[in-house]
Amino acid sequence: MRKGKKARRGEGLGPAEEVTAVSYARASDAELTFWRELDGLLDGGAKRVCDIGGGAKPAMSLKRIHELEIDYLVLDESQAQLDRAPAGYEGRALDILDARAVAELVRERGPFDLVLSRWTAEHMRDGRRFHENVRIMLRPRGTALHYFPTLYALPFLANRMMPEDLSASLLFGLFRKRKVKFPARYSWCRGPTRGQLTGLHDCGYSVDRYYGFFGHGFYARVSPLQAVERLFAKVLVKHPVPLATSFAVVVLTLEM
Repeated sequence: MRKGKKARRGEGLGPAEEVTAVSYARASDAELTFWRELDGLLDGGAKRVCDIGGGAKPAMSLKRIHELEIDYLVLDESQAQLDRAPAGYEGRALDILDARAVAELVRERGPFDLVLSRWTAEHMRDGRRFHENVRIMLRPRGTALHYFPTLYALPFLANRMMPEDLSASLLFGLFRKRKVKFPARYSWCRGPTRGQLTGLHDCGYSVDRYYGFFGHGFYARVSPLQAVERLFAKVLVKHPVPLATSFAVVVLTLEM
């Protein structure tokens, strides 16, 4: 993984100090990076965890939740998706963009040490509101961990531009095991651009680590395109362009 320069608050982000470790790598490292960061946060003592958008496929296994004695809540706007999760998870049907409902949840259960999302942020209608409402859920110095696809990678740009029926047909044709497709909007789903970093700081976060990943497995079925994609991704890791990322993992801490 190639580490980029640290962003500084003096660069339009506030008082001058280093705040963000920006790193770049191939897309094949994205999933492993998410799990590595999650492991580190759990090892660091996170015991109250909320999984936003976990629905039918929560991020953590019940076995691990029990082993670590974690208070784990799965939040999803769809009760139908929550009902598809394995028995044993605690779930709550709630729209994360509904600030009143989020505040009521916190009053009822208390704040969380860690709020995570995986393949969820891209479905939000309003990225700013998503991050603001996650902030409401965190205890002081609590952490948010998000893994999401980014614009302007070509497959995701096409997904955003296509009519929903057409993009769904294409997805199900290429990935026959997929049965459900949720609308993808990509609000605030970018690599570590200046605007993205500034926006997260404005929401009240310290941006601890921001990983941008280049490349996409979409081209795997067409060997010539895959070869070009791999070469392009290799060049971008060495000479990164934040707007050209395909995926991102971000670690945020609630500022005091």
